[in-house]
This record gives sequence, structure tokens and C-alpha cells, in this order.
Amino acid sequence: MAFYKIALLIAVAATVVEGQRPFYAGSRPIGYPEIVQNEDLLSNRFGVDEPVPLEVRGDRNLVYRLKQLPEDNQPFWYLNWRQYDEARRQPQSWPQRPSFFNQNNGRK
Repeated sequence: MAFYKIALLIAVAATVVEGQRPFYAGSRPIGYPEIVQNEDLLSNRFGVDEPVPLEVRGDRNLVYRLKQLPEDNQPFWYLNWRQYDEARRQPQSWPQRPSFFNQNNGRK
């Protein structure tokens, strides 16, 4: 009978210990993910990245190939990204009109 109690105690302890982290979470410690150093990333030696769309995913050769294509053969997402990038660099702004609601109308 004592053997069953010890076996049950060990099984319960093992279950509690293993249940602290789910099996699908992996065996590495929780924290920041590993950074993969890839030489094909679009960055220079000073750490300033070239502006590229997210769809490129760091593929330098794809950017070069897309730039060499005629504009009518370039994919829409690349053309769209270029238009948005130009709009971000030169935003349009208009002067604000005075608001009727901000005037105190003689009240204190």
C-alpha cells in the first residue's frame, strides 16, 4: 500500500511540475525572440534600413528585380507602396480655421 502512495505522490508531483508550461510553448526560456543575422537584409553597415514594403521581407534581390521591370509590369503592391511612401514624405497640410466653439464670447 505504501508503494502506491509513493507512486501516486511522484505522479502528482510530476504532473504539477510539467503542467507549469504547456508542451507547445517550446523548451526555450520565455523572453525576446532570437534575432537571426541575415546578410541579405536590406540594411547597410550603419544600421539604417532602406525603405521597402513589407511584402519584400528583406529580400534585396527582389527589390532590385522589381526596380528593373517596366512600370506596367511591376506588381500593384509595389507601385502602391511607392505612392504611399511619397505621400508620407511630403504630407499635405492645411491651416486650421478658427473654431466658433473655442471663442469665449465675452464669458469668463
